[in-house]
Amino acid sequence: MRKNPKPWRSHSRARAVASSPLSLAGFVGRRAKIGLKLFFYRTFDQLAFAGRLLLAGLWGDERLKGRSTARWKLFLTETWLILLTTGGLIVLMGLLTGFLWDVIWFGVLANIGGAENLVALTFSIQLQEVSPILATAVITMGHGVPMTVDLALRKAHGEFTTLSSLGVAPELFLAWPRLTAGLISFPVLFFALAVANLVGLYIGVRSSIALPLVDYMASVHSSLVGFAFLKTGVKCLMVGFCLNFFCLYGSFQIAEGDIRSIPRLARWAMVETFIYSTICVVLITALYD
Repeated sequence: MRKNPKPWRSHSRARAVASSPLSLAGFVGRRAKIGLKLFFYRTFDQLAFAGRLLLAGLWGDERLKGRSTARWKLFLTETWLILLTTGGLIVLMGLLTGFLWDVIWFGVLANIGGAENLVALTFSIQLQEVSPILATAVITMGHGVPMTVDLALRKAHGEFTTLSSLGVAPELFLAWPRLTAGLISFPVLFFALAVANLVGLYIGVRSSIALPLVDYMASVHSSLVGFAFLKTGVKCLMVGFCLNFFCLYGSFQIAEGDIRSIPRLARWAMVETFIYSTICVVLITALYD
């Protein structure tokens, strides 16, 4: 059999063909097809998980009589845990962002013009647009990711199977109280963030233009008169739902004994929570305005 005297020619030719635009387009198309299939599969699986949660929350007590008290205790415990783990960080971030937001508006953007009351404009933008996204990031890192790891460890160790064998739905006693706790606690945390923002804004305004407290409160009052409370309330509900739903979904995806997949699931939960929460905030703003 005749050997190839110059093997480097065939090697370089194969490399040239592999790196041609047509081959690159085919590679990108195949990867996009795989990505779309995974995206649609994950989306439908999340819808099925949401259906299971809804059924467990609406009809779980009828199937499991006498256990509603335990569910209420779990709900109160989870609500307290969210407030305890992220409350201090929310207040600190509110103070810092309020102060920095004032420094930007009355420093770099002091001559932007176009607003009769710059304090009211700053307060409205900060509270309606920036604060929901900021609170989402803080609560996801402070509570969502640890909750995902905790539930994933429980499922990996077989606790979900034990509950199912005892006739207890894991969605009812492990997922539903955490989901409702997120819906209730996020508006409370958002209110704390708003108060901290007001204090931080005043510190920034005081250091920038020496505005008296009475004039500052008058500016805040004029901003609250035209404040879009409905838009902010809908944002709180949607973001509070996203905060816990995607973290719960990630924790329910782990297989028993597969502890090594927990970091990957936690990263996916964090990314999905932040992306979908931000999308909800932007869509509500676009639809409302």
